[in-house]
Formats: sequence, structure tokens, C-alpha cells
Amino acid sequence: MNKSIIYLILNATIASQLLYPWQLFAQDRLTNRPPPLGFSEPPLISRLPIILPDLGDASSGDLSTLDEKKIGERIMREIRKDSEYSNNWLLYDYLNRIGKELVNSARQQKISGAEPTGPFSPQFEFFGVVSSSVNAFALPGGYIGMHTGLIVLAGNESELASVLGHEIGHVTQKHIARGAGQGSSSSVLMLASLLVAALAVKSNPGMAQGLAIGGQALAIQNQLFYSREAEREADRVGFQILQASGYDVAGMPGFFQKLQRSTGLMDSGVPAYVRTHPLTVERIADMQDRARFQEVKKLPQSQEFYLMQSIAKLEQQGSPSILPNTMQYFEVQAQAKEPLKSMQGYYGLALSAIKEKRGNDAEFYLKKAKDLAMQLSASGAPFLKTNVIFEVTQAQIAIVKNNFQQAIDSSNLALKMNPNSKAAGVVLVESLLAAGKVKEATDWLVLKTKYQKDDAIWWNFLAQGYALQNQSSLYHAAVAEKYVCEGALPAAIEQLRIAREESTGNFYQLSELDARKRQLESLYREDIRENGRPPQRP
Repeated sequence: MNKSIIYLILNATIASQLLYPWQLFAQDRLTNRPPPLGFSEPPLISRLPIILPDLGDASSGDLSTLDEKKIGERIMREIRKDSEYSNNWLLYDYLNRIGKELVNSARQQKISGAEPTGPFSPQFEFFGVVSSSVNAFALPGGYIGMHTGLIVLAGNESELASVLGHEIGHVTQKHIARGAGQGSSSSVLMLASLLVAALAVKSNPGMAQGLAIGGQALAIQNQLFYSREAEREADRVGFQILQASGYDVAGMPGFFQKLQRSTGLMDSGVPAYVRTHPLTVERIADMQDRARFQEVKKLPQSQEFYLMQSIAKLEQQGSPSILPNTMQYFEVQAQAKEPLKSMQGYYGLALSAIKEKRGNDAEFYLKKAKDLAMQLSASGAPFLKTNVIFEVTQAQIAIVKNNFQQAIDSSNLALKMNPNSKAAGVVLVESLLAAGKVKEATDWLVLKTKYQKDDAIWWNFLAQGYALQNQSSLYHAAVAEKYVCEGALPAAIEQLRIAREESTGNFYQLSELDARKRQLESLYREDIRENGRPPQRP
């Protein structure tokens, strides 16, 4: 890939200098006039999906996998700081469970681009975006976001999985990378837009939106044909993945039709998902034809899916003043004759009560939801995954009621059922710290950070634990690792310097701090050489 393109994408300083001219371009291009006074920009993540291109033909792939990985990581570091990034770890667990199942099926099918080998192979991560718009998007490097609005709209888990499979198809077929590899100005602008919109929003959201809109307009005008070709390819790959994973393949055309009915418009730019994933009659017909020749699967309804819809509905409510309306919706659901809908309503009421710190009410509603789930399980619906959700929620209720031992017990039970649950791990640490069992929490976190070094949340908790124990050197060392996860190398190096100064450890502990500091300094110099600028500070 041309070095100047890499600089444009990765160099925040250069990119920020480009913002103002492209803002003027965007205003000219779309409206011929500047925005009116009082114009309010939407938050970062609600814009990001709109500016993601589906670029490419198969003739070029000059954007290397390493470049993709770096760009994706850089963008994700900014996204995780945004208020619309969902920190609901139950939703995170759910999306990653389904997503990883689909990825594993893609690998078993030997789909090109899904290979797990190699240091720069896509390491897929799935996350929620708190937005009522119906959208999903893929970033370079295998990061896939799904809006809560799409989760609420989906009719079943197969429909939701079909969207994730489609986005996995975009990643494995390197649609973004191909477009950038062609070196076209529109492709480069799109990738630059992604990064710049993420980096600039904190200091000047108007400029970031200007560049993002400019990139979107140029891509839509110049690359719609390639985008449609990429969509058809992602459809075919997603369909194959969906089928191999055991889902109902009718979920893909079913969701397409739902989008069509909900908007009443085809090939227009109205719904977010249609803007970024052009929807055509031909695409729907193609998927219907493929599904017609497959065995009809009558899968049991996923209880987990219905519970996640309650979480998504509550997540996107926005202002606290809207909570009564959301609770009214859940009350209606709770009285539904269909047990799944009733379970969904009671669970939503439990979550609403937790939000308002009404522990007893939350416990009552959760028991209602759990009883219905157990009744449904007797008819064949799996209960174990659902029970992990209930145990995590029970722990959250126990914290509200200051019953920390019950919270610890419920968290441990959830982890026993699913050791990989991030939600269960987070609530366990919160419970231990609230109960004053700081040593137990830090011991658990030390082990956790050995296996999940790249997740800032565990280092942040570990730093809290060390601070509560007045272990200053270990505190600064943990903060340093948190900054590493966030890409703030200068701050991380400074924290290690402080940790070294305040350490009372033995020779080996001091040597470890020195070695880690030298390693980060080397990475820092490499970053400057590669990008022509220092890495960001927190």
C-alpha cells in the first residue's frame, strides 16, 4: 500500500489538518450551503456506520492484513471511549457467543479470509452500539458493531445471526481493504474518514462530521456499483456461514423483507442499514431462492434472544425521563399470553427496577421471568445460557440491596456455567470490591490479566484493587497496562517510571518493571518512525 495512504489513515496530525477543507467540501457537496445555526451533530458511533464503505473488486488487496489490524485497533480505541459504545457486558457476551460460533463455522467451511492462523489474522470482536437506528457495520481487522435498534427489530435469533454472518462476509472477503488497495481517492477518503471522525469528535465534532459526510457522499456516488457487488458477495458468504452454523437460513431473506416493509423504500438512503448496505429486489430474490432449496428448520425460540431484546430496548431509551414509557412497554409485554413475550416483559421490568435501585421489585420481576424460562425449557428450549443471564442479573440486584455475599455467590455460579462470561467476571469483581474482599478480587484479576492482557477493564479494576490496598507501585504498573490497551504509550511509560521509583520489591520485580518500560519505549519509537507522530495521550 502506498506509504502516503498509510500516513493519511494512521497519522492523526495530518488528518486533523485535512478536516476543515473537507468539511467545506461536504457542505458544498450535499447542501450547497453551511448547516443552519443551532445545528446539532449526532454522536460519534451513530455516524460511524454511515461512513463505512463496502468497497472493492477482487483484483487488488494492497491494504495488508497488518494495516487492517492497525487501523481497526486505532478506530476501536476511540469507539470504546464514546458514550454510545455499549458497556452492557451481557449483550457483549451474547453477540460474541453468536459471532464466534459463526466465525468457527466459516473456518470449518474453509472460507477464504476466515483462517485463524497467523499473527495478523482477523481476531473477531463483536460489540453493541446504543442507538435506535437499525444498523450493523464491520471495521478493518474483524471488529463488528451492531446497533441496539437492529436487535429490537429482529424477529428471532436467526435473523440477527444472518446480519452478523453478512458482516463477517465483508471482513473475510476484505471489501474495505480491496477498495483501499486500489489507491483510489474515494477509497482512501473513506478510510481516512473513519479514523478522523473518531479522533476529531472529542475536540470538534462539527469538523469530524463534515469529513465523514464528505467521505460518505463521494463513496455513494462513485462506488455504488462495487458496493452492490460486495453486498451480493457478503450475502453468499453469510448464507453459507448461517447454514453451516445450524440457523434457519430463511432468517436472511426474512430480515431483508422486514427492512423493506419497515421503510417502504428500496435503494434509497433512508434507513441506516440500507444506506450502508444497498438493498435491492435482486438481493432479496437471490436469498429467497437459496433458502427455498434448503431443509426447513423449526428451531426452538431462543430465550436468550428475547432477554437481549429487553436489554437493547432499555439501553437505547436515552434520557431517564423516557424510562416510564419503556416500563409501560415491558408491563404490556409481561401480560402477554405468549410465555416468551411475558418472560421478556418481566425481565425488562427487573432491569428497569435495578436502574431505579428498587431491589425488592427487581427480585420479584426476575423470579417471574426465571419461572417462565424454566417452564419453557421443559418444552425443549435450552435453559443453561439463559440461566447465566439470570445469575448475573441476580448478582446485580444483590449489589443494589447491599447483599454482597449473595452477589458473589451468584457471580461465581454464572462463571461456573460460563467461564468466559465477561459480564459474570465484571459483576464478581464489583461484588468482591463492594464486600471489602479486595485481596480476593486482586488475586482473581492478576490471573485474569495473564490471559486477557489486552482488555483495559481488567487492568482498571486491578488498579482500583491495588489503590485500596495502598500498593502504590503495583497500582501505577496496572494503570500503565491500562494505558497500553488504550494506545497511550507515553502515559504508560510515565506510569512505569513512577512504579519503578515507588517499588519496594526485590531485584526480579524491579527488573520486570525495567524490561517492560524498555519494551514500551521501543514500541513508542517504532510508532514514531512508522507514523511520523507520537502516539496519543489519554
